[in-house]
Amino acid sequence: MNRMATAVCAGAVVVGAGAPAHSAEPEPEVIPIDLLLAGSYTDPVRDAMSIWNKAVPGIRFVEQDTPAALRVKEYTTANGTASHSFLNGLGRGWVYLETGDARKYKPSRIAVHELGHVLSLGDLGPGSVCSKVMSGAWAGPECANDQPDPEEAAEVAAFFAAHDVGDPVPGWGTPSEG
Repeated sequence: MNRMATAVCAGAVVVGAGAPAHSAEPEPEVIPIDLLLAGSYTDPVRDAMSIWNKAVPGIRFVEQDTPAALRVKEYTTANGTASHSFLNGLGRGWVYLETGDARKYKPSRIAVHELGHVLSLGDLGPGSVCSKVMSGAWAGPECANDQPDPEEAAEVAAFFAAHDVGDPVPGWGTPSEG
């Protein structure tokens, strides 16, 4: 019986061995996204997901091949410049990417900008600089920057530190059920 107790205790020590719990990095907040309707924007959105995943380690866009709470859809309008997002809570909703925008602006920049909304960032408006992805079209068609600057990444990280996927995003209304 003593041998058995010794073996169990030794096994417990081995199982409990390893890095202390406090040294482990916290798991990133996962944002499931589907690109089933993304069309020609599929690769630029994948690039945008990777850009945001790298810029903000506390979040992780994860593509799934079934409808997700965050969906991307390519569409066409008569004027050709109307990409936008509809949020149904943090990391949830629809990203609508207009085909004409891709002829005028860098597609990955468009996708990074629209995913920025999904991550809580608002538009910056007239006079905003190209170094900010949330400057959007205001930076002009010559702006090809698709990398969030450190301030934008920090703003997203801070918002996710205080909120969870699905929480309301100020300025976007209250998430609906379903």
